Amino acid sequence: MKRVLVIHYSQTGQLSALLDRIVAPLQDAGFAVDHLPLRPATPYPFPWTRLTFFNCFPEAVGHDPVPLEPLSMPPDGPYDLVILGYTIWFLNPSIPMTSFLKHPDAARYLADRPVLTVVGARNMWVLAQEHMRSAVAALRGRLVGHITVVDRSPNLVSVITIIRWMFWGRRDPFLVFPAAGIRAEDMDASARFGRVLVQHLHRGEWTGLNIALRAEGSIRIVPSLLMLEKRATFLFGKYRRYILAKVDRDPSSRLRRVKVFSTVLTIGVFILGPLTTLTTGVLSLVKRRQLREEVERLSTY
Repeated sequence: MKRVLVIHYSQTGQLSALLDRIVAPLQDAGFAVDHLPLRPATPYPFPWTRLTFFNCFPEAVGHDPVPLEPLSMPPDGPYDLVILGYTIWFLNPSIPMTSFLKHPDAARYLADRPVLTVVGARNMWVLAQEHMRSAVAALRGRLVGHITVVDRSPNLVSVITIIRWMFWGRRDPFLVFPAAGIRAEDMDASARFGRVLVQHLHRGEWTGLNIALRAEGSIRIVPSLLMLEKRATFLFGKYRRYILAKVDRDPSSRLRRVKVFSTVLTIGVFILGPLTTLTTGVLSLVKRRQLREEVERLSTY
């Protein structure tokens, strides 16, 4: 019997539900699917407070690990495929996923095995996947494909709905705004990716998997969002250094600077965000050919 291991961290449950949709066809086909949920030794709160949320920023951007509870699944299972499911925190893989990738036993789960990455995100995820690609390779895993399912709402609309969900725990539609997160129809439609996986698991052959997944819409990179993501990632590195600059001499400086950053980021998103979106949209037209080539390269996995 073919066996699949799903490793993931899902704070809200959305990613777990997405992964369940994807692996359902595998289970229907008779494959064994084991789940390894990642659990930080100190759980993250949900809903978040503003301070606890933004205080995670330096570690998320710096890919700094936190202790995890003991991993519940043995790494030596005869797994034919390992699925790494992750969400995006401040344009990077979530801290629990980063912590797994830096765990002493991570290589025992991934080395010499085919690995599929799955992202459930708001909208920007490309550079985080580039980090995942490198991390999987460093652990001697063989990345064979990638799937991303995102919130299809416009950027500022999804910012408002996700803030309400993260800080107040409310995901339902309100006023003129839709429900937060990935749409229900997109979640259900994700089973099509599982049906592609079934074909390759039956054959035990992974060549061409990502091409088949892309034909089903597994990767859609928006050039203007990619440019915005690059710009924000550059700035996030500077903000991380600012927050941590005086911690050695003055530990209390961190929270003071986190508060400043939370205000600056909020202003940037709602006031400067529309202008930035406009300029990146114009630049994406000017650099259309260059971006098209980059998008194709980034879509390979």
